[in-house]
Amino acid sequence: MSDRLVSRPQVEGWPLIGLAVLVLGSIFLAAFSQWQKQQNLPGPVVDTLAMRTLIFADSRDGNIAVTDAATGERLPAIEGEAGFARGVLRSLAQARLRDGGSPQTPFVLVRLSDGSLRLKDPWTQREVDLTTFGPSNVAVFQPLLEVRQTRPQY
Repeated sequence: MSDRLVSRPQVEGWPLIGLAVLVLGSIFLAAFSQWQKQQNLPGPVVDTLAMRTLIFADSRDGNIAVTDAATGERLPAIEGEAGFARGVLRSLAQARLRDGGSPQTPFVLVRLSDGSLRLKDPWTQREVDLTTFGPSNVAVFQPLLEVRQTRPQY
């Protein structure tokens, strides 16, 4: 076999050094990125605009009964199929029960200054950002957050 038929590219000198720097630089950048992710850097400051503690329960008529945990006031029920609301509440409730929590522990509905609407479970520390599911699904929970102000009677 002739040496002319087998050609092997030879990488030596500056191209070899360049490839080594490229590989080592990539490894260094990946390691630095991982290190930064592990740092507990504070995120942007987001203020709470409104908050309400709520207890949800299935009612006999097939709706979801809603009660303000702080005042005991019955709020308008989530009516009908409400598949999204049922799915979110069922997911949070099942996680709570697996963790040994009570169905009577209220959930917290919060409107933040960044425009998000979040449903939090203080028992499991789970949180669902409802705004990521679109405006029609936010509209199911938004009326529950509206605070009814009454004038003091003299």
